[in-house]
Amino acid sequence: MMSRRKFLLLTGAAAAGAFLTPQISAKTQFIESPEEVEAKRRWAMAVDVEKCTECMKELIAKTGNPEVKPPCVVACDKENNVPEFEDKRIDPQWMRIAKLELDKPEVNPKEFYIPLLCNHCENPPCVQVCLTKASFKRPDGIVEIDMHRCIGCRYCMIACPYGARSFNFRNPREGLKEVNPNVQMRTEGVVEKCTFCVHRIDEAVAKGEEPIPACVEACHKYGKGALVFGNIKDPNSEISKILRENIVVQLRANLGTDPHVFYTKLGGE
Repeated sequence: MMSRRKFLLLTGAAAAGAFLTPQISAKTQFIESPEEVEAKRRWAMAVDVEKCTECMKELIAKTGNPEVKPPCVVACDKENNVPEFEDKRIDPQWMRIAKLELDKPEVNPKEFYIPLLCNHCENPPCVQVCLTKASFKRPDGIVEIDMHRCIGCRYCMIACPYGARSFNFRNPREGLKEVNPNVQMRTEGVVEKCTFCVHRIDEAVAKGEEPIPACVEACHKYGKGALVFGNIKDPNSEISKILRENIVVQLRANLGTDPHVFYTKLGGE
């Protein structure tokens, strides 16, 4: 004999299954396997150093502030809830602008500016050293951090050869005037970094559109077009064309990380 309670549980589960199964199967037909994603998409960014340098010199001349944040950095901070504290010793940065000079200024006295961010390496050392697998690489090349797995050991920060990661010594909300609800907030005690605006990427791919990270969008709105983002596995994409037609530089490529932020015309070459 079956008890009334057991009968209700079984019939309820069966009814729920009958209701949910068609919905689940309808969605799963659109889900790509990791192998399919890896074969079709590999996201990367290209930086025109001359245009970036031109932008920074204009802003510095206009504001008189050598530490001025260009539109790309301002947009990144706003889009991704990157805090700004009064105490500058605590300064999380997803994208920063570095001023560089050539080793032999007597030969070519140029100085130039480049954005530094997570390079979303093909062989990311941050992922290799992560104790809890909080840092991981997606099939499309995006390197992410699962904050719920992060224990704040900061091994990834030591391993990253680009200084692209920041540690939250304080709750980021304390340094924000407004919060973008489309981006998950980090917490005190975890590491954060650039994600190439992964939320924008996933939304655009789902719609069949080309994704545009916030920094790239702001750069183009400002009229410089120094940043280009796209899928290097699409031979017809703008970034693929740039990589084919220009001499590009990968920072610290000798380490074998295979970074996927490419710089063109570095040092005027």
